[in-house]
Formats: sequence, C-alpha cells, structure tokens
Amino acid sequence: MFPDDINSTEYLEALQNALDGPIVRHEIMSTPEYMKVYSAVKHYQDYACVEPPAMTTMCCNRRLYNWLISYMTKNIRDIKDKALVLSGPALLDFYITQWEYFQTTHMLIGRLFFSVDQQWIERQCKQDPNYTCISSTLIQLWYFYLFRRLTTHVMSNAISLVDAERSGRAIDSTLITRLYKAYVELKPEGIAKCNAEFRERLGAYICYYENPYINAAVSYIDTKTHSLRTPEHMREYIQVLSELFIQEDERSERYLRSNSLAPMRNKLNERFLRSEIGCIYQMADLMFATGNDNNGLCTIYALLSRFDNSNVLQQFLDKFVAQAKKTITQNCPEIQASTDGGKVVFAKAAVIYLSDTLNAHLDMIATLFCNNSSFTKELRHVFAAAVNTDEMHSRLGVTPARLAAEFCNIVLKNSKTRSDDLGSDLTQTAELMLHKAMDVLHASHDKGLFFKFYQLHLTRRLLDNTSMSLDLEKTAIAMIYKTVMMSVKRHGNKKGSDLEYTLECAASQNSSEAKQMITDIIVGAENSRNYTDQVSQAGFDVDFKVLHGKTWTSVNSNQDAKVVLPSQLLKVCDDYAKRYSAQHSSRQFNWLWAYSKATVQLKFPKSKGRYAQIGYTLVLNPYQVSILNLFTDPSLYDGDVVLTPLQICANIDIDANIAASELVTLTNAHILQYAPDKTGICINQTFDSKQRYIDLSRIKPAQHKKEEATLDNRDSKFRKECIMTDISGILKKKECMGHRALFNAVKKSRENFFMLTISDFKESISKLIDKGIIERDEDDHAVYKYCPV
Repeated sequence: MFPDDINSTEYLEALQNALDGPIVRHEIMSTPEYMKVYSAVKHYQDYACVEPPAMTTMCCNRRLYNWLISYMTKNIRDIKDKALVLSGPALLDFYITQWEYFQTTHMLIGRLFFSVDQQWIERQCKQDPNYTCISSTLIQLWYFYLFRRLTTHVMSNAISLVDAERSGRAIDSTLITRLYKAYVELKPEGIAKCNAEFRERLGAYICYYENPYINAAVSYIDTKTHSLRTPEHMREYIQVLSELFIQEDERSERYLRSNSLAPMRNKLNERFLRSEIGCIYQMADLMFATGNDNNGLCTIYALLSRFDNSNVLQQFLDKFVAQAKKTITQNCPEIQASTDGGKVVFAKAAVIYLSDTLNAHLDMIATLFCNNSSFTKELRHVFAAAVNTDEMHSRLGVTPARLAAEFCNIVLKNSKTRSDDLGSDLTQTAELMLHKAMDVLHASHDKGLFFKFYQLHLTRRLLDNTSMSLDLEKTAIAMIYKTVMMSVKRHGNKKGSDLEYTLECAASQNSSEAKQMITDIIVGAENSRNYTDQVSQAGFDVDFKVLHGKTWTSVNSNQDAKVVLPSQLLKVCDDYAKRYSAQHSSRQFNWLWAYSKATVQLKFPKSKGRYAQIGYTLVLNPYQVSILNLFTDPSLYDGDVVLTPLQICANIDIDANIAASELVTLTNAHILQYAPDKTGICINQTFDSKQRYIDLSRIKPAQHKKEEATLDNRDSKFRKECIMTDISGILKKKECMGHRALFNAVKKSRENFFMLTISDFKESISKLIDKGIIERDEDDHAVYKYCPV
C-alpha cells in the first residue's frame, strides 16, 4: 500500500519495494501490480501539478527523477560487483543474462515513467543539458557504471574462449554469438561514431568488441605462420595461410556482425598478404608453367580475391591468359604436306584441339577460379586473338573460319562414306563435335568466309545424298545462327555498328537459305515418287531434285555443256522436264548436269577379279556416263572401241576441257585405258578392283589436275590431242582469231594441266589445217578460221 502523503519518505520506499520484484529479483509483474505502480507514479505527478507554485512542481519532479537514477545506479553497481568475481563461460553467461534483464527493465521503467518523460523531462532537457530522457539516462548508467568498468574483463575471457576453439577444444559458441549481439545492442551517447555506412551507432561494439577480436585473430595467425614467411617456404606459407583464413572467415561469420567482415578481411590482407604479393605472383608463374598444381592455383586465386583492389587480381588474370595463349599457339597441330585425306584428318585434329583447349581453360575457371566472369571474358578474347593471328594461320594453313567450315563438313557427312576420317561413333557424338566447330567459329573474325564454304559443302552434301541426316543439318544451322548472334555485341543504338549489323544480316540470310535448301531436297524426294511406275518399267531408279536458283547461290546454273544420255534415261528426264514446266510455266528450267550422279552396274568381259561375274557398281556423273556409253553401247559401236579425245568430243558434243578432265578421271580409275598402239583410248576389259562399289567423285579435282599433268608429260601425243581439241573448240565459237590471241587462249585453258609450248602449238595448227578442220585467212595468214563440215 502506498501512504497518503506523497512527499513522505515512506511513499518512495513503497515505490522502491514495488519495483524490487521485477528489477532486482527479476520476478514477472502481474497486471494488477503494474497498474498499482503506474497509478502511484501518475498520482505523484498529478499531485505536483495541482496549482502549486512552479518551483514546487519542479522540485517534486526532480525529486522523483533523482530517486529513480539513484535506485538504478545501485542495482547496476551490484551487478558489476558480482561480475568481477566471475570468469570464463560463467562470466559471459552472467553478463549476457544481466543485459537481457536490463533491457526488460529498461522497457518496463520507460512505460511506467512515460508521463514524467512527456510532461516534465522533455521541457527540462531544453533548459538544462544535464537532464536526459529516462530511456537514454538508463543506457548511460549501464554504459558508465557497468560496461566500461567490466568490458576488458569480459572481452579477455571471450577471446580466451575463442582461442580455445582455435586450438580444437569444444566450447559453447552461443555465448560468443550472444555476447557480440549484446555489444551491438548497446548504443550509448557520447561514443565516437564510425563514418562507414550502416555503422554509425556501433561505436561501443567496434571499440570494445570488433577491434579486440580482430587483433586477437591477427596475433593467432601470426603465431602460426611466422616461421614460414621466407621465399623457400612460400608454397607452404600460402597453403597454411589459406587454411587459417578459411577457418577465420567461417568463425567471423558466427562471431562478428556482417558489416565487420570487411574490416576483418582488410586487416588480415594488409598484415599477411600485402608484403608477400610479389612472391605469390612468382609462385603463380611457376604453377602456370608446370601446369600440375591446380590446388595451388586455386589457393592463390582465393587469397588474391580477398583484396578489394581489382588490380591485384588483374595481374593474376594476365598471367593466366598469357599462359593460355601460349598453350593455344604452341601446341596446336600443324598441317602436314600430305594428300587431301591427310588434310581432313588435320582439320579434325586442329578443331578438336582448339575446342578442347578452350573448354579445358573454361573448366579451370569454373573449378579453380569460382567461374569468374572477368576471367571467362578475357579468356575468350585471348582465344580469339590467338586463333586469328598470322602465326596461327601459318600453322593451320587456313583461316579459322575455313577450318570450322571444313570440320562441319566432316561431321555432317554420312559416316558410312567417311568412316576412315570420322570413326564409327560419330553418329552418337555428332552434336558434340559440332559444338567444337562452333567454338572455333565464335572466335573467328571472318565469319563471312565461313558462310561461303559452309554453303558450298552443304550444297554438295545435299546433292550427293551424303548428309548424315537432314535433322542434323537443321541442328547445325541453328547452332551456327546462335553462335554468330552471340558474337554480335549490342551497343546503345538498335542495330549496333555497321559491321555487327552486316554480320547479323549475313547470319539470317545464310540460315534462311540453308533451311530452304533442305526444304527443296525434301520436296524433290516427294516429287520423285510420282515417277516410280515409269522408272521401274525402265529398269532403273531416278531421284529428281528441283533447286530454286535464288536459294542455291553456290550452284552454277549457266552451263553450256551438253550430255548424251542413254535413250531410256533421256526419255524419263525429258518427261519430267515437260511435266514440271507445265506445272510451273513462269519458271525457267535448266538441267544441272555437273551436279548430277548416276549409279551404273558394269561387267568387264575379260575381268578375273572377285566381282567379275556380278559386275562392279560405278558412281558416275552424267559426263562420265556419256563418255562410257560410247564404249559400251552396242548401237553405237561394235567390238573393241578405240577413240581419240577429239572423236569423243565430236560424238557427245561437250566442251573439250570437260571431256579432258573426265577422261583423266576414268583412266586414273583404270576404267578406260590407252590403246596398245597409243592411237586412242579404249575400255579396260581386264578391270579388277578389291571394292565392288566405286565412287569416282572421291578423286578430288586437285588430284585430277595432278594426274592429268603426269599423263600429259608422259604422252606427248595425248597432250597434242588436247591442244588440237582446244583450238578447234575455240575457233568454232569465235569463227576466226589471230595467232597470238589463239595461242594465249589455249595456254590459259591448259595452264592447270601442262605448259603450252610454241612448237606443240604450231604442230597442232599444221595438223588441223591438213585435216581441213581450220584454215588460214586469205588476206592475213596470221589469222585462223574454223571450217564447218
């Protein structure tokens, strides 16, 4: 019960007894008890304000305020006296518990004396700075009478506990966590503030907890690494330091506030890394050169990543990309002076090496360098720079764009026809291999050249039916488009730079044309089924492909050469042409004989090979069919046929250059041969081969030229036949031509086969004049004219 006289000492003693329960004995105050105390404080203040003199009102409120301060000061001093006799975990637990109790007390008193704060102290604070609100005053009492006198004792015990954990002993880590939170929650007035963001009111925590904790960590690490800070022990020093840093980082996340991690990291960096940075770089150089210490590189990267200064890590990045560039340029396979087949093997090896090297370094970045985007970006830049250098072009023999196009052709060709180059498992790994080509394409600077060669190879695959699958072709087209678009870097404007916009347009056009080419092949296959009955009655199969000129830009549609097909095949082709022209009257229809193929079953009369009885399957182009038909068609010739190149051109009416090139191919394949008396060419009746299926297109054009040159040098008569064929063909088109002009024209047409001499030219002119094929002009004997038969 509170006495009636509020000015009596008994009234304040009753108030103290009421507060001793929740504040001193930490008993929970019930609602009636709380209301009783609150009413007593309110009654005391109301009495002081009932029309007394102003001085009396001030004295009453000051008396109540001073009594409260004295009461709380006594309680806080009692807590300090009890804490000084404790140590270790008991001390930490006692301090934390008392702080939690104090916070509850602080809240309770703030509510009970709220009216005093509002009606008197706020006005008093403006007149006398020694007075503060009750809430702030209580915090100041805790700070001055308990915290400042006890914090050194508390922190020394806390650090001893953390050191015990560092030594491997088990501790109650929640005590340290609760302690640092208690220091964070204490925010008294009058402590120097930190200017860093989010650390303005953490003065007590920073001065009395963070700084001692960081100094203790530095002292511990210094003790462990002091003997290792020498050049000969640098590798071990780096490893031990990294392990200690990892442990301290994990411990700091538990025992420090989040915005204390940066000061902790900076202090450790300056103390243990800054002075040794030169030795660390030297160790990194050694590890990159040997390439057998990935763990060491990972450790160095982790240490250097701790610095906020990007220049520190940039120097490490420069060493990494320099080593990567060296690996790419020095170890890439060189092209060998070999046949075309050898170049195919080289193209495969070079692309796989470049792609695997790039991906190996990307995997290193992901595994060792935390997938650092700066490292990835710089690596791709260096890879592109290395691949496009003149040194790399010299080693590869071709540009990277050409190399990628050739490799795509290898991958996309049917594995049955290219098993020697590709391997038996290409079907399962085709997409993976295409991704390797895309790595090289992405790095290439001349993507327009890639489009050119890729389009040529795609045309040949589709027309020769050597594509592995049309679905895979579509996948490759999508990959190419995606790769090119990834390399186009957008800037502020919508279309980027002119070069990038041009590249984007080229990628879109190439993708659109390639898709249309595949569509043409699919539609052509469906149209061919309409002629199944007629073709089957003729005894052979025909597959027509209709190519749209605007799409198949790599196909030369302006062909003057003609072919003489077997009558049954010619009838089917003519019928197809009429039907197509009737359905599409607005389109111009041309046969592309140079891109056509025929499969011929042929038996050689005197052959004794393993396939002599069943015959050989020959894959020929229409020109080869026309030439071979002259030697095998009974309606044209009987018995063993011997024809000169001039007679062959006359009978099938084709260009002399085409006839000469195809004759070289047929003779090189030993299907045709020179007659014993060297008067002409005849069929090789004793033909023998270990393979039943023979594709003459596998003989490359370069090989044609080489073989033809060899044969011409060996047989002067055959060379002169070619010269005579060229002279008659040129004059037939031009009607008349001067000696010098005619000589230069023949020389140009044969420059890839042999060197035209003046003596051979004059001898050929004389023979043609003697045969009446050409004649000299009556007015100018240096001009020749063709004599129509």
